[in-house]
Amino acid sequence: MANVPPAKVTITSTTGPGVSVASQVFTDIVDIEIDFYKNTIKLTRASAGGILYFDYSAMATLTWTIANGAAAIVISS
Repeated sequence: MANVPPAKVTITSTTGPGVSVASQVFTDIVDIEIDFYKNTIKLTRASAGGILYFDYSAMATLTWTIANGAAAIVISS
């Protein structure tokens, strides 16, 4: 079965100085980009909210699971 969007992403990280999210769940992610130079992860949502950036340096684990064509990504610190 081909993978189909959107993906479900659960993230625990910082979004900026003094701002963080804990186990924030997004069920409408259509793109994920990792920028090792800037230490950021960019999530693009299909609906309202558009593009979200998270601090890559604050993360310790990324787990990517695909089951029956549905992607689930968990990023935590």
